[in-house]
Amino acid sequence: MKAVTLVLCTLVVTIAARCVRDNGNGEPGCKLQEEISQKYWRHHHDPTAYWECVSMNRPAEQRRCGSELAFHAGLLECVPWDEWEWEPPCAPPSRPEA
Repeated sequence: MKAVTLVLCTLVVTIAARCVRDNGNGEPGCKLQEEISQKYWRHHHDPTAYWECVSMNRPAEQRRCGSELAFHAGLLECVPWDEWEWEPPCAPPSRPEA
């Protein structure tokens, strides 16, 4: 039981360490394979919008969820509002050029 608790605590700390709080709009730079692989990124100021990394080293494209939908950061898809959950805004791995 102690081993399971230790593993779970380590996992939570590892996941939490990946999130660097971000006050920007969440736009990724689409410069890293991780960003291309994940493809969709939360828009931090508008829950009905999200960013899409279409190809490496190209600006992310802003997309919008359909009517009555919001982008769920954990699921990386648009969901009905009653399924949407707020999550802390985390910085993407890279930023677009200024």
